[in-house]
Amino acid sequence: MKPFAAYQIPIIALENKGYEYQMDGNSDFFQAFEQEWIEKGSFKVKVKLDKSPTMIQVYLHIEAVLQLICDRSLEEFDFPIEVNEKIIFKFADHSEDMGDNLYLLDRKEPYLDLSQDIYDFIALQVPMKKLHPRFINPENTSQDDVFLYTTEKEEEAEERAQETDPRWNILKNLTDKN
Repeated sequence: MKPFAAYQIPIIALENKGYEYQMDGNSDFFQAFEQEWIEKGSFKVKVKLDKSPTMIQVYLHIEAVLQLICDRSLEEFDFPIEVNEKIIFKFADHSEDMGDNLYLLDRKEPYLDLSQDIYDFIALQVPMKKLHPRFINPENTSQDDVFLYTTEKEEEAEERAQETDPRWNILKNLTDKN
């Protein structure tokens, strides 16, 4: 059995009306994509499919909990996400990705494979900077002005700031004489 067969919906025999599906996934789903962005997690997808003679509209509601590695402490933590997306598949003579969740779908296509779309919607929710929740400051999420790492002690830094390079004193004397 293919790893993504559970995320394929047979569309050839579907009548022109609405359908609902439920799909679940775990770490095996993410590992099948052979990437390092998301390796562990679980999710539930509620799929609402509306088929008409010219198109298929798919509404996805994804609830997931991903296990991410903190970039600062290298600890694993749970990262919950919730996504609502809509995909439109228009029937055509060939299959093509038109962008912005719009696809042309070959009329002869027997299945609608949602695995790549589910993965993409989940992966887009992962932040570039993955921080454990204990490092996130709830009052101020921007931490541009917070200095986190230093190799100097505070007293040494103040002393070094007060010291003046003797070469500057010589230059200062030149400007004082004029």
